[in-house]
Amino acid sequence: MNGNDATRYGDTLRRTSFSDTTRSHLPPSSRLSIGSNYHGSSSPSSSSPRPSALLDPRVASTLTKLVQKCTDGNEENMNLQQRGQRTQELLEESALILTSQSRPTVVEDENQVANLIRRKLMMNPKNSAKALKFGHLYNKLESQQVLAKKWSILYLLHLLSDQKDAPPLVRIQTHIHAGIFIAISLFDKKRDASQFLSSGLQSHDTTTTTSSTSPQESPRIRRRLTQSTPPSSDRSLPAALQLAQARKQYQEQQQGGGGRPEIRVPEAYLLRDLIYIFQGINGQYITFDPITKEYALDPHVSIPKSMQDLIYRLTELGWLYQRVHEFITTYYDQLSMGLVGQSFCSALQSELMEYYKLIAILEAQIEKQIQPDTEFIPNEHSLTLKRLLVWTQESLQRMKWMSALVDMGKDQKGGALISIMHSYTYHGDPSFKQFVSDMLQEVSKPFYEMLKRWISEGELDDPYGEFFVAVDPSVTEEELWQRKYTLRADMLPPFISPELAQKIFSIGKSLNFIRYSCHDETLVEKYYAENSTTLRKHPLALCLPTHSLLFPFLSAWHTFKYGDIQTIELCVDTMYMETSNRLLALLKDKYKLMDHLRALKRYLLLGQGDFIQYLMVTMGSALSRPANSLYRHNLTGVLETAIRASNAQFDEPTILNRLDVRLLEVGTQDLGWDVFTLDYHVDSPINTVLSPPMMNQYLRVFNFLWRLKRVEYTLSEAWRRWGIASRTFASLPDLSQDLHEAQLMLARMIHFIYQLQHYYLFEVLECSWEKLESRINTKTIDLDAVIEAHAHYLYEIAHKGFLAGLKGAPPLSMQLNAIFDVILAYNTILDLLHGYGTSELTKRATQDGDKLTKIRSRLNGVSGHFNTLTQDFLKASMDLGFKIIK
Repeated sequence: MNGNDATRYGDTLRRTSFSDTTRSHLPPSSRLSIGSNYHGSSSPSSSSPRPSALLDPRVASTLTKLVQKCTDGNEENMNLQQRGQRTQELLEESALILTSQSRPTVVEDENQVANLIRRKLMMNPKNSAKALKFGHLYNKLESQQVLAKKWSILYLLHLLSDQKDAPPLVRIQTHIHAGIFIAISLFDKKRDASQFLSSGLQSHDTTTTTSSTSPQESPRIRRRLTQSTPPSSDRSLPAALQLAQARKQYQEQQQGGGGRPEIRVPEAYLLRDLIYIFQGINGQYITFDPITKEYALDPHVSIPKSMQDLIYRLTELGWLYQRVHEFITTYYDQLSMGLVGQSFCSALQSELMEYYKLIAILEAQIEKQIQPDTEFIPNEHSLTLKRLLVWTQESLQRMKWMSALVDMGKDQKGGALISIMHSYTYHGDPSFKQFVSDMLQEVSKPFYEMLKRWISEGELDDPYGEFFVAVDPSVTEEELWQRKYTLRADMLPPFISPELAQKIFSIGKSLNFIRYSCHDETLVEKYYAENSTTLRKHPLALCLPTHSLLFPFLSAWHTFKYGDIQTIELCVDTMYMETSNRLLALLKDKYKLMDHLRALKRYLLLGQGDFIQYLMVTMGSALSRPANSLYRHNLTGVLETAIRASNAQFDEPTILNRLDVRLLEVGTQDLGWDVFTLDYHVDSPINTVLSPPMMNQYLRVFNFLWRLKRVEYTLSEAWRRWGIASRTFASLPDLSQDLHEAQLMLARMIHFIYQLQHYYLFEVLECSWEKLESRINTKTIDLDAVIEAHAHYLYEIAHKGFLAGLKGAPPLSMQLNAIFDVILAYNTILDLLHGYGTSELTKRATQDGDKLTKIRSRLNGVSGHFNTLTQDFLKASMDLGFKIIK
């Protein structure tokens, strides 16, 4: 080979990627010596020693044999001198590499090299089997804990795989440089480099070695070794190598200097850890930090950043599972959660059962991939982190939904818990909406069971206060309807409207009222004995005739479920009509509700005229005495006499037996008229309508009407007496004018009282009674409506009867009472005038001329006061729209 050929081979050698790469990491002085001393000349410059002279003799001898072995048979076209010169050049360049202590430019990423090899094999479709085989071998290599420099082995194989089609000389140089390059990367500072080079000639094992410098090493290299800085601070290294060394230095600092080295974990073992995390169990390399409440990797585990991101994304599923599972274990047995809360925990547990099935499948797949005694060949169906992320997406989404429900479900129970869950059905995501609806199907079962028992039996099976109906056990049966049961708005789900809730509330109250107040349990037993042996015994049966439409609903009650509100509404409406009609029928027919109301109208509202008139006549003299001289048993005897002497004797004995005399609290100046009143006794179940407040209202109206009747009776007696006195005192001319004026005033008073009585009897009492009777018979559909109609009846009487004034204003009844007082005072003065006339007829002479003047003055004063009060009263009543005097 001539000089031009040698030059061409030298250019080829300089263009090899490995030589360029290697030289880029040598010190500038070293690169200069290579270019100036060994290309184009056979001997080195005398100004600097040759690199081979710096090597240990044993290392130099071994390196020479390695270079000769690699060049034999590949330089046939060269003469002996050129071949020796070429061998010497390669020897000096290899020696320079060994003495320079260069570092690889690439980052020591084992997974990256493996992916490069796998991708290269997959580029050719014929090599797919080789790619699978390589994956299997790579998994076995990963599981070997003895080998510490796996990247170096893979990188060497990758470099060697690129030389198949290269020219012979390039291939020789690459082999030599690759072997030396990998030897440096496998360098162990505790062993001699010569041992490695010797073994490299005898076998293919890449055992790690250590170099020892000879005493003849140059002062320049000795200074660089003794004054070397940490790799992270070596500014002469490329950025990629500095980053890799910085990472290594940081990991060594994290390990405490001399701590345990980094651990390279196969992906299959990380997958197994993730399966544990999915079940709330700490793995070998991934554990839960109770302080930060997050999952963290073992700091001594070396995992690429991309794989770490996948792991952290996958641990979210385990974190969510831990929250849901913790909620279930914490609240499942707590009584504070109630039945609905326990059902919620059970529904969550059912969802987790599906989740556990997925975990079991994944765990079985992982076990196949990590069994030590079997050979697993990776394929397209093998489980990886990315596939695991995809396969768990649906479970992750459902776990997020359960976690959201768990967050809102804390400290909630019963209808409030159902209400909050129902609010999520308005979510825009149809999948989440369906998930919540399916959950509510299970969670609401205890609620619907309470609802079913309440509307079918009147039983409130709610030991933990979860239903929207509450019971007060301390309330007696007399107040069962008014106070024993109440509605709890905070436990009312939004899908049950207030109107429907009121009907449900009324159904249960009606059933309890029928059972406990009407004492109609025997009718229930009789009904079931004759008509049904399959349905449960409850008071609803008395509401159902044989053809009742409710029978289909009784057999379908077990189908009450969330979302089927139409069936519930239809069933509740039918139940509501049946129970209400039966209850009203019991009150009207069995307990004579309307008869009691009529009795109150006749006796306490003075509708029975002959009875009241007889009572007034027989009791008048007794009631005119001081109140402290009256005795109740005497007045009771007069009452019984009045009943027998009037048409009241034809009333039902059960009605008359309830009528009684009552004396109010007696004052020092009170007369019998002021403390006397009639009373009407009521008991259960009638006292639900005629409650104590209602009866007090009746007594208030009676006292007012009784006083009006007393004034009317007094005026009638005065008119009758002065009709006789006008003829008796005709012989007394001094009294003729007084008698005439007294009769005129009595006439005006009687006219006013009669007009007032007419107004009360017809405009107030009769009109109000007609409205009450019409509403109870035609418009009321339940007991609440009857109570409301009766309350409105008494309110109308009080309002129209001037017993209730406007807000902030006194009622007109106070003015009427003042008028009544004036009339009674006027009658007292007339008694004095009548006594004076009687004495004049007896004595025939006037002994006291001033006595008549005083009587006249008092008569005129009372008459004028009466006129003023009546005018004021009539004007005030006209302002309110009431026309009394026609």
